[in-house]
Amino acid sequence: MMNPESLLALLASSAIIAATGSIHCVGMCGGISSALTFAVPEHQRQGAALWWWQAVLGLGRVTTYTLLGLLAGSLGNKLLGWLPGPSMAFGLALSGVLMLLLAMHLSGKGGLLAHLERLGQGLWRTLQPLTRKLMPLDHPLKAWLLGMLWGFLPCGLVYTALALAATSGEAFTGGAVMAVFGAITVIPVATTGVVASQLQAFRGPKARKIAVGLTLVLAVLFLFMAWQMANGEGHAMHQHAAKLEPTLGNDALPQGHSETHHHDH
Repeated sequence: MMNPESLLALLASSAIIAATGSIHCVGMCGGISSALTFAVPEHQRQGAALWWWQAVLGLGRVTTYTLLGLLAGSLGNKLLGWLPGPSMAFGLALSGVLMLLLAMHLSGKGGLLAHLERLGQGLWRTLQPLTRKLMPLDHPLKAWLLGMLWGFLPCGLVYTALALAATSGEAFTGGAVMAVFGAITVIPVATTGVVASQLQAFRGPKARKIAVGLTLVLAVLFLFMAWQMANGEGHAMHQHAAKLEPTLGNDALPQGHSETHHHDH
């Protein structure tokens, strides 16, 4: 079972990824959120009613992210035994590298995440026809199911959070990591769906530059935390071993022997 400190560190890292990537979320999913507004009954396309529909759609996305997190944590458990160092340090380092790749992706340079998204598009093309069967959104269950399908939309930011969830090595913790990530993305995406016309600035080149900058800062932060954790644990293990050495001494020798041998004549 993961200790509370590591769990909090993982959840905090997931929250930071989601918060920093909010501009990316608005740019990528904001258009979908705005379009889905017109799938809601006309008399409910404003005020608290529209916010409620957007919240149900968001809940569907969070459900999918949580289920993917449960799967990632379970699969990650099989990989942790192969790691040369602390799994948390590895997770932070991996997230840092993925954030660097995400910054490249957001700046239009493509890279590995672009290839991963293309792989994900195959699944999305299979699921997309199902979204049309859930239109119009005249029942909460349809909105929730549509949100779940939306959660499979290929996204480099989601893949970054899933990598962090996988390094938890526990299904429950992986699910919690993705639940936190998803919950934080609900607000900016839902806001775009409600007040789309006021958020057009978040989809322009300036917003993209801000998103790239924040992503790079987060990448450096994760890599630094991973380095600090790996060196800190390695130093602690060295000190622990040093303390044990004096206690070994003669106990390490076979019974009945000592460093000086005595013989009876």
